[in-house]
Amino acid sequence: MSMNFSEFKKLIGADPWNRDPETLRARNSAPEFEKAATEAEAFEEKLQSALQIQPPVDLLAEIRGISQQPIQQRSWMPLALAASLLIAVGAVGMVWKQARQGDSVESYLADHYSTDGPALVAQATDLVAQQDVYNIMASLNATVDQPLSDRIKFIKFCPTPEGRGAHMVVSTSQGPMTIIFMPKTQVTDGEMVSFDQMHAFLLNLEHGSAAVIGKQSQSVESLEAVLRESLKTGLLGA
Repeated sequence: MSMNFSEFKKLIGADPWNRDPETLRARNSAPEFEKAATEAEAFEEKLQSALQIQPPVDLLAEIRGISQQPIQQRSWMPLALAASLLIAVGAVGMVWKQARQGDSVESYLADHYSTDGPALVAQATDLVAQQDVYNIMASLNATVDQPLSDRIKFIKFCPTPEGRGAHMVVSTSQGPMTIIFMPKTQVTDGEMVSFDQMHAFLLNLEHGSAAVIGKQSQSVESLEAVLRESLKTGLLGA
């Protein structure tokens, strides 16, 4: 029995990173399912980033002062406190947006991979159905030929600096590696960046770019030839 849209929204609302086979099938079944999942993931990433920002010191002091007052003297406080918190949340949102606008590709990759990269590598055990790979890549105006598609053990849509992209885990002789396809992002071709005991090899494609992420012990640049040969982009000239 297939999952309906209401059930799907409840499921991803509770766990945006749910990767159960039934959830993935539902996600790929229709555009509205994919849109809902992408929005849930984007909101979760924004929330996690915002929560890493320290709240204003004076607001914390004000809250502490309120909590120390006798109850009879602060009957008006819930409304004022709610207003203060609303202002604080808005400020956090603005800070988050401004910070993200100045992000480098290196910062984006570090933040994005830290969210669920290791977990996805750990659970990527079986090859993904070719039709699932085709559906996701086609919606990004791209395709993946056999030399690469035969290696893909996980694929999903993901947010990139300039819109939606694809997050893949592929098998190699050195162990699993991660590929982030960024359809509208340009990088310094051939650059190697490092973060959190990981490193990434960047390459520009005909349209957009890709990053191959792996452990420091893995030669991530070894996938360059396969990517350039197999990942075809800009199929509609976009």
